[in-house]
Parts: sequence; C-alpha cells; structure tokens
Amino acid sequence: MLSYLKALPVVLAAILVTFWLAALAFPEASRSGEIRRLRRDFLLVTLASFLSPSIWVYVAMLSALMVVFMLRPGDRPERAAILWALLVLAVPDVGAYLQGLGGISNFFQVNHIRVLTLGLLLPVVAGMQFGPRCPHPLALVTDWWVIGYFAIQVGVVVPNANTSVVVREAFVLFMDTLLPYWVFSRAFTTPETLNNAFRAFVLAMMVMCGLAVFEATVKWPLYDAVPAIWGTYWDLSVFIERGGFLRAKASAGHSLVLGYALVIALGLWLIVKREVSNRWLAMVGDAGLALGILAALARGAWLGAVLLLVLLALMGKGPIKRLILAALGLGAMVMVAPLVPQLATFVDLLPFIGRAESENVLYRQRLIEVSLALIAQSPWFGVPGYLSYMEDLRQGQGIIDIVNSYIAVALNTGLVGLSLFVGAFVSVLWRLVGLRLRLGPAAEGSRVSVGMVATLLACMAVLATTSSIVAVVPLTYMLIGLGVSCGRVHAPAQPSALILGARR
Repeated sequence: MLSYLKALPVVLAAILVTFWLAALAFPEASRSGEIRRLRRDFLLVTLASFLSPSIWVYVAMLSALMVVFMLRPGDRPERAAILWALLVLAVPDVGAYLQGLGGISNFFQVNHIRVLTLGLLLPVVAGMQFGPRCPHPLALVTDWWVIGYFAIQVGVVVPNANTSVVVREAFVLFMDTLLPYWVFSRAFTTPETLNNAFRAFVLAMMVMCGLAVFEATVKWPLYDAVPAIWGTYWDLSVFIERGGFLRAKASAGHSLVLGYALVIALGLWLIVKREVSNRWLAMVGDAGLALGILAALARGAWLGAVLLLVLLALMGKGPIKRLILAALGLGAMVMVAPLVPQLATFVDLLPFIGRAESENVLYRQRLIEVSLALIAQSPWFGVPGYLSYMEDLRQGQGIIDIVNSYIAVALNTGLVGLSLFVGAFVSVLWRLVGLRLRLGPAAEGSRVSVGMVATLLACMAVLATTSSIVAVVPLTYMLIGLGVSCGRVHAPAQPSALILGARR
C-alpha cells in the first residue's frame, strides 16, 4: 500500500495550489469562507480515498464525512448540489457490487458517484418544497423529455428480464440520471448560488488540469493508485498513449471522460471568469484549462472546445473579426508546423488532418455503418442483442467500443429513445435562446445564457465522439439541470412563467 501512496503528495500539492490561486482570483468567495470550505471538503475526500484500505472503508468514510462535515441539518438544496459538483470527479469512480440485498444477487454497483448522489442529493430531494422557486414534477418542458427517456430505458428491459432485474435497472437509472437532473434543475433560486455551483465544478477541474499535465509529462497515471490500494480490479487502469504521449485521465478513469468534463468546465469557466479579480489570474485559468484539454489527447474534446469558442465568438460582439483572426492564426500554425518539430508532432495528433492513429477514424466510420444497418432493421425501440451482430468490430482489448453516445442510445432504445434524449437538450436550448432574445445582449442573464448554449452544443458534439462510460452520464444530466436552472433564475418574469400552462 505504501508504494501507491507516492501519488498522494502530488495530488495534494495540486489541490493546495489550485485553491490558493482560487482564493486570490475570487476574493469575495474567499472572504465569505466558501473557497476554504470547498478546499477542506476536497482534501478530506481525497485523503479518504488514498488512505482507505478497501472500497467499503472508503464508502463508510465518505458517508461519515458527508454527515459530519459537509451537510448540516437545514442546509438548502443548493449546498448539496454545489458539493456534488465539486466532488463528482474528486475520486476515481471505482465500483464494487452490493450483494444479497432482498435476495437479489449483485443488486447494484456501489461507486464514488452513487455514494455522493445518495448521500448529498437524495436527502435534499426529500426535503424540497414546491413553489414559485421550485417547480413541481413535470411542470417544466425538459422534465417530460428526461422522464420519457428514463421510461423508455426501463421499458426496453422489461420484455427480456425478470422483476428483480427491472427494479435494479430502474434504481440505477434513477441514481445516475433523475436525481442529478432533478436537484440541479431546481436547487438554485438565485444567480449567485448558480454561479457558486459553476465555480465549484471549475475549481475541481482546474485541479485535474494540473494533474493531467503532470501525468502527460511524467507518464504516470496518478489515480490508478486508488483501485490498487483498495485491492479492487478496475478495467480502466490501463496505460493509453497517442503519438508517444500518455493520454492523461486524472481521476476521470479515461481520457475521453476527462476531455468531456473539461469541455463542460471550459464553458462554465468562461461564465464565471468575469468575477476574477485580476486579468493575470484569469489568464492562468485560461492556460490551465487549455493545457488540461490538450493533455487528455481526446480529439473529440479538442473539437468540442474549438466549437464552444467559435459559438461564443459568433454570439458575441464583432464575431466576423474574431473568427477571421482565429482562422488566420490557425492557418499560420499549420503552415509553420513542418518547420518546428514540436508543432509538427501536435498537428499529427489533430483530427482529420493528423496521421497519428488514423485507424481510429476508420473504426468510427465502420461503427457508424454497421450500427445504422442494425438500427434500420429495428428502428423504434432498439436492437436486442446488438453486440452479437458487431463481432467484426471487436478490438484488441477484447471489447466492442461504441465510441458514439448517440449510436449507443439508438441501439439500446431506438429512434424513440434517441428523440427523447436529444429532445432534453433541445428543450433547454430553446428556453435559453428565448431568454437571450428577451433580455437583450447587455443583461447579465443574457451573457450567462449564451455561455450555457455554447457549452450545451459543444458537449452534444463531444458526445458523438465518446462512450457513455464512468461519469459521462451523470455529468450530462448535471449539465442539462444547470441549463434549466439558468433559464429559471435569470428569467425577468416570475419563475412560474417557465412552467407549462402558466399564463403570461
């Protein structure tokens, strides 16, 4: 165990440096004690993960920390949501099955995110009081899409499973999707508390950016020590390279998941960046996120980050000038790249024009072709046993990697499920675009809604390049919930105007 603890000082150093810079960057949050509380909770959970000899000891320690230090009786729902956003990727999402509950073998897999969800989000859901600031269930348009997709996911299991399996699947989906969406769509009542949640997630991801750069430089996946200390097998404890560089993953388990989380963080950072007290500290934040996204070597995340910035430029002031300057800069880099070895290596890693691992592009093309043919045979409610028809896509690791979340949704739940899944995003985007038009470009709510629109669209693009593994699903529902809250708290009229059937 002691040999694995060598990673702990590096992780602790990244946490302390990041939160020290955060205290300088956000002086008001520092004076109120918010930065200190976030740092304390992040440190406690990190220490618990590295010092626990097993996953069950860690679960007990995390549960005790949530009860004793993090949430107090009477805490409002936004506090639980802020802590969840801070800690969701603080620890690798290693899991172990809980067995023998009610006579059901392997009832569900207990992991870090689910313990957080049950300990932080479930209690506040039970205590939520409906009213103008907290809409009733099914009172928002997005609720119907989210619950409809939940229902179709459970529904496709029913014909081929017994009652215990259906109950298990419904319970797991409830934890991973409905609880994060429900709390993040309703917990926040003011723009200030919503910004606190944005900042908490950004700070956690800033820590991961520093660690990702360290991993890529030293070729040392730091958080692989956690499952090793716990004595738990984790199939994501693998060393993946691209173009001779380690694909950093930090606590996310996979570089694709880290890249997706960092694209979300980039969008939220550009929203809260205005609160930063010093432009040099703002530049440090920009550089940190940029380096973290690069270190993940996830080309889908790179495209998502570029798309996010392009969308913000298009929706901001002087869009044409900004885009022309950016295009000229990129073109100059590509032209100069052959003369500079380091730049040439970077260009080789780029999607579409790079030569590194070009076979991955061919695999993705083949995946789409095979999947579309299967979906055409059973279009409405998914393709039962679809993996048995995709054996020619099995890779050297022995897996069939569905590296496209939309394809995975369509294979599992058909075009009906895909429509419901995409509809949740579209309903939020519709609300936010409408809010932007109503408020006008000068309003604070307009700026935040533009940032959320760009972030949602960028993440939708990244989902087309990644599997829905580890934290991707709960992060997606957190993001959708944040978009709903943005539309509520920044609305110029009463929140009831956002409720279905409300009169203007």
